[in-house]
Amino acid sequence: MIARALLCVVAVLAPALTACGSDSTADGGGRSDRLVDFAKQPPYVNALEIEPKSKDFLLTTNRGFFRIGRDSGRVRPIQGRISSGDKRATVGTFLELAVERPGRLIGSGHPDQEGMLPAFLGFIRSDDDGRTWRVVSRLGDADLHKIVLKHGRMYAFDAVLSALLVSRDGGRSFTEEFTPRGLIIDFEVDPADPRHVLASNAGELFRSKDTGASWRPIDRRPGIRLVWPAPDRLYRALKDGTVQTSADGGETWNPAGRVSGEPYKFKAVSTDELFLALSDGTIMHTTDGARTWKAAFRP
Repeated sequence: MIARALLCVVAVLAPALTACGSDSTADGGGRSDRLVDFAKQPPYVNALEIEPKSKDFLLTTNRGFFRIGRDSGRVRPIQGRISSGDKRATVGTFLELAVERPGRLIGSGHPDQEGMLPAFLGFIRSDDDGRTWRVVSRLGDADLHKIVLKHGRMYAFDAVLSALLVSRDGGRSFTEEFTPRGLIIDFEVDPADPRHVLASNAGELFRSKDTGASWRPIDRRPGIRLVWPAPDRLYRALKDGTVQTSADGGETWNPAGRVSGEPYKFKAVSTDELFLALSDGTIMHTTDGARTWKAAFRP
C-alpha cells in the first residue's frame, strides 16, 4: 500500500497544496469577522473541540486557534509553537485538532511561517493544551483534515494522498486507502463497526464497508457535515443549515431541525447533545437530538 501511495504523490501533491483553501462548499463574502476572515479562501473553520476539564470550546479557523469560555464567552487566542529537531515555527492557522485526553491534543496542519518547517506538519501532539507541539510522524508527507478516535484506532483523512489513514499505535504508523475523487470535507466511523465509514466531498456522500478499500456513492447533497455518536443515531448537516438524522447508518434520513448559517464542524457530547460550529465561528447547541438549536457562542 505504501508503494502504491508513493506512485500517486506526484499526481495529488499539487491539489493538496491548496486543499486547505479550496473547500468549494463555503461561500465567502469578501468580509472579515472576529474569528474568521471571509476575504481568504475557505475552509473558514477547521476544528471544534471541548476541553474536558473546563468545558471551554477549542476552535480553529483561518485566523488561528481560539479558546472560548463556555459561560463567559471570553475569547483567548492560542499561538502554539511546534518544533522538530532544531527547527521551530508558530502554529494555529489551518490547524486540525482533536482532544485525546485532558491536557493532550493531537492534530495536523501547516506552520504559520513559510520556510521554517515543511508545509505539511504530519501528525502532531501537544501535552499542554496546544501551547507547544511536537511531530509524531509523517512530517512533510501528511496533511490531516480530520481525526476521529474510535474502536481503539485513529482514523484521519490525508489531503496529500487523498486517502483514509488508520493507525492502531497512536499515530506512529498508518495503513492507507484512497478515498473518492475530490477533497473529502468530512467523514465519520460507525460506532458499532470499525470498518464502516461514511465520507463526503463537496457534492456527494460515500460509504465504505471495508475501512476505505472500496467506496460507493449513496447520496448527492452539497456540503454534508457528519457526526455519529451512537449506532442508531447518525446526524448530517447540509450547506443550507438543514439537519437530518438516520437510525440505519445513512440508508434513510429524517428531518430534525435547522440552523441559520452554513454548518462546518460537529461535536457530539452525547446521543442527543451536540454542538455545531458555523462558517463565521458561531457555535450552536442542541440537547434534543437536533430538533431545536440555540447559540452557545457568537463571535
